[in-house]
Amino acid sequence: GIGPPFINGESAAFLQINRNKRSVVVDLKNEQGVTALRRMATQADAFVQNYRPGAMERMGLGYEQVHEINPALVYCSISGFGSTGPYSKRAGFDLVTQGMSGLMSLTGQPGGEPTKIGVPITDLNAGFYAAYGVLCAYIERLKTGTGQLVDASLLESGLAYTFWESAIYFTTGRAPQPAGSAHRLTAPYQSFPTRDGYINIGAANQSNWERLCGALARPDLLEDPRFATNSDRMQNLQQLDATLTETFRGRDSAEWLDAMEGVGVPCGPIYDLAEAYDDPQVRAREMVVEVEHPV
Repeated sequence: GIGPPFINGESAAFLQINRNKRSVVVDLKNEQGVTALRRMATQADAFVQNYRPGAMERMGLGYEQVHEINPALVYCSISGFGSTGPYSKRAGFDLVTQGMSGLMSLTGQPGGEPTKIGVPITDLNAGFYAAYGVLCAYIERLKTGTGQLVDASLLESGLAYTFWESAIYFTTGRAPQPAGSAHRLTAPYQSFPTRDGYINIGAANQSNWERLCGALARPDLLEDPRFATNSDRMQNLQQLDATLTETFRGRDSAEWLDAMEGVGVPCGPIYDLAEAYDDPQVRAREMVVEVEHPV
């Protein structure tokens, strides 16, 4: 892969994410640095840290210690595995927690090697949960005047994303396996190869299935008992996949997308990031905004 470009020793992603943030460097191995941080904590609304559990307590900056000097402060701790439990002192990285949360067991092609999600999803989701928790705690503080501890972890943030698959596991006792691009409960809802690439088709209910058959000029599929209902299609998923793939390979992606959109079948191309950022909808929604940056 292509690594991120660096400008003055800082990555482009770092510069992008941290633009317009004010910052100060504090040496927490120096007592003056700890004193400065405690002073800032007396005036802050929220305190966020992602040291390993126990590290801040040793410096006198744990939740109980900071809460004592500012009872209204919302204190947020983000770590690999949380502040309690047998793994609390372990270092946590996105790849490790993607594996331990079950996400990698659900990703990729059936029978394939372990595959991580293409973005650091447990890292990102831990941040979102932390921000959500801080906001909830702040709302409570507005009512009571008292802050509280928000304890977020990468492991739990990954596991929380499996609510659908976890429901299947708790109901059946069987752990779901990778399904490629296919849906676990409805079909056809997956990517299909065309003459020049791949497209996604979301014919996730009976009316969409019927419209899909029309767009494919395959009225015979509506009469096929193997595919009559969603339950039938799921039971005969391999045959359905093979039948539709044979048809989809006959035309280019753009032709199929036009045909699907013409009858209202949910569909879309599969973009790389260059194509995604060039899409007129993405541009219209101003997902890319050019700004001046100091460096």
